[in-house]
Formats: sequence, structure tokens, C-alpha cells
Amino acid sequence: PRTTGTTRNGLPMPAEVPLVAEQFQAAGYHTFCVQSNWTLKSKLSGLGRGFDVYDDAFTKKRWGFLKAERDGDDVTRLALDYLDKRPADKPFFAWIHYSDPHAPYKMHKGLNPAGKRAIIQGRKEKVRVRYDSEVAFTDREISTVLAALPEDTIVVFVADHGESLFEHDYLGHGRRVYHNNLHIPLMIRGAGIETGRSTAPVRGIDVGPTLLGLAGLPKVEGMLGLDLLREEVPQDRHRVVETYGGAVLNLPGVKDAMADSGPSHQSVIHQGWKLILEGDTPELYYLPEDPGELTDRAATEPGKVEELNAFIHAWETAAPATGQATENLDADDRKALEALGSLEYRRGQCIA
Repeated sequence: PRTTGTTRNGLPMPAEVPLVAEQFQAAGYHTFCVQSNWTLKSKLSGLGRGFDVYDDAFTKKRWGFLKAERDGDDVTRLALDYLDKRPADKPFFAWIHYSDPHAPYKMHKGLNPAGKRAIIQGRKEKVRVRYDSEVAFTDREISTVLAALPEDTIVVFVADHGESLFEHDYLGHGRRVYHNNLHIPLMIRGAGIETGRSTAPVRGIDVGPTLLGLAGLPKVEGMLGLDLLREEVPQDRHRVVETYGGAVLNLPGVKDAMADSGPSHQSVIHQGWKLILEGDTPELYYLPEDPGELTDRAATEPGKVEELNAFIHAWETAAPATGQATENLDADDRKALEALGSLEYRRGQCIA
């Protein structure tokens, strides 16, 4: 069982797989979620299971034509309302989800950390100025929620991906697996947790066991992740990442072929080394000396390429990408998913 709502290739999980929120609900917690991204709506992801309230009732369209997201100030407003109305006789488990910052990047009034007028900048700098404004806006909204929480609330802050702002000639986060897209924050605040940073090689599947451990709840049988505060994380632990192809032409047979085509990009990180595979083409970087991934060492370190590639082969054997796309999506759902670049609801996940 996994702690997210999807299988390896992004397809919805079987209903019998228990989710973290269900464990909190069963333990007597009041559970609520304020959702902001259309792909995480309960009818698509199945993630509403275990929540007393799963608020995904938003219709604002990104770029004016895609169903996509709820703005951060609306997320904050609803989060404060649900906090205020929660049962006084129960502990609570909440998931408050912000899609900001996310394309299209917007300038927010009074929030310009770069101190530059975006309109007079070149294309790349204009994007970065607006992205900085989005970050500042999100920071403000999250700080409002943090200030409203009871003092004894444990907070886990995590993101699903980074963003490439023209590094490696790429804008966005959909397919590439360079560190601009993979390096994300994971912060935990609570009584008895020491202030500081950790170099532990954390995986995405560690978030679920850690959340349960923070509440004194046991892992769900079959969970592969670690409780980061109660279990030792091996420093030689490897991490596998993969992404899948996006929208394809609406031609007979093309979608079925793409559904079983496998990942478009794969990567493994181990003891500072990082291998990237796009098809059969390897790229190799040593992150401690080359954090920007600018010097490809695949040609000069074939042994290291082979060593790291073995981790990917082991992952593919242990977790084959199988399953068919869900059939309970209507035509509007499918059209929006394709436009988002998420054919058959496939999303890259750091899960191994």
C-alpha cells in the first residue's frame, strides 16, 4: 500500500489501499482538507477518503480555459473557517494545499522581493520576477494559517516538485528530472523536535509514516517508507525518480500505446551521484561538486553509470508500471487532463 492516491504510473489506487487520512479518522481525529489543484479532486485521485471534509469545490480556470486551481487567498480563507468550526472535543488532522506558485506566474500587489518592474524586463527575468512574487504571496498566506493554529499543533510542510526557470533551457516542471524540479522542502515543526537541518536522503514515501508517527500511530502494513523521526535513515540510501509523457494526439490507438509506453525520464540519486536516463541516453552528475548539473560525466565514469542503472532496474522489477486508466472520467475530465499534459492522469513521482 502507498500513502499517496496513485500507483507508480499515476493511475488511481485501488479502493482497498488504506490512506493516511483514514488512519487518523479511525483514531478519532477530525479530518479536513482544503484542496486547490484540479488533478487532486477526489473524483480523480481518490484522496478524499478518510476526510470528514474534503473541499475541492472550485471552478476557476487557469489561463481562462483549464480547470485547475483555487487561489491561495481563498485556500487561506477556507482553512481558517474550517479551523474555527472544527469539533472542540477532537484532535484534528488537516491537509491545506496551495497550488501557488504555479504557472501562469502573476505579480501580486505589494509583493515584489526582486524590486524590479516585471513589464520592462527581458522574457527570462520577467518570469523570475513574477515567480518571486508568487512565492512571496504564498509565504504570506501560509504564515496567516500558521498564526491561527493552536500552539501545540505539529506542522509538516512539503512540496511536490520544484520549478525550472530556464535552467537547462526548460521552463516548468512537467517532465525533466534535473534538481531544479526535484529539490523540494520538507520541514517539520513540533514540541521536542530539535531545530536544525538534516542531510538524510529522504523519499516521498517517508511522509506518510512520519505523519502517523508524529501522532503516535503505527505504520500501515506494507508501507515502504520510514518514520523520519523514529527510524534511522541510511546515508547510503538511493532514490529513484521518474516522469511520464504528457498530452498526445487524439488519434485511434495512440493513447492506448502511450498508456503502456513507460516513463519518459528516469533518475537515481545515490551518495551524491545522480544518473538521468532519457530513453537509453545517460547523463551523470556529481552533485556535491556540480549542484547545477552542468558537467556530464557519463562518458568518463561508465562504471558509475552501470552501478546506478542497476538501482533503476531493481525498482522496475519491484514496482512494475501496470494497470489501465480509470474509466469513470467524463469527456470534460479527460479533455482537461490532456491539456494539462497529464494523459491518463500520469504524474511523475519520487516514490522509490
